[in-house]
Amino acid sequence: MYILDSVVSLINGTERNIKLEMDCCAAAGYTGRDQESVRVHIAELKRIGVPTPYAIPAIYWISPARLTTKHTIVVVGGETSPEVEFFAATASDGHVFITVASDHTDRKLEAVSVGKSKQVCDKILGDTFWRVDEIIGHWDEIQLISSVKRESDWHVYQKGGLKDILPLDILFRLIENDEPAGRKPSLLSGTVPLLQEQTIYTTHCQISMSDPVLNREIRKEYQILSLPDRS
Repeated sequence: MYILDSVVSLINGTERNIKLEMDCCAAAGYTGRDQESVRVHIAELKRIGVPTPYAIPAIYWISPARLTTKHTIVVVGGETSPEVEFFAATASDGHVFITVASDHTDRKLEAVSVGKSKQVCDKILGDTFWRVDEIIGHWDEIQLISSVKRESDWHVYQKGGLKDILPLDILFRLIENDEPAGRKPSLLSGTVPLLQEQTIYTTHCQISMSDPVLNREIRKEYQILSLPDRS
């Protein structure tokens, strides 16, 4: 079993250490609540070479070793980009916790295999978590944003919220019905739409998850170091 040590920020203003347990991680895809819009988006991707997914929504399994709270990741080639979403896992006490995440993905490899493109890039996690049972009553109010740096300026790249993603119970049900069955999984939820059509490649990203009801935010900035892509 893989153990991720982290910190939870509780509704009473205190923090405590938690141990998140998992032996696999599911990177969900095409999980928008408006599934008709998802199908339109898939048709657009197909025209630029991205293969049609085996299912909608889809589950791609990755190693938990790809999960990191570091502020720098190393990739091969310059065609990678962020996907802001939430990450969920269960602690040793049985409670489920979430934080902001970036399912950073190799776009060049995505045209060959979505599953392999998910596996080759580390996934950035926020430095603190929230307990799901403290936010479930206003789940749809929580916002997600990603920004990318171009030259010296930050530009908002994605903007949405948990209301745009399938509910947590449905996502966990999809995992339970998929392989590898019977294990203790963690979850990358799938992302929110781009604000523009064009994918942006950059060396610096920022992701955030904000809760306007409890007036708090998890924000993470990370850097991408690109190694040469050689045959």
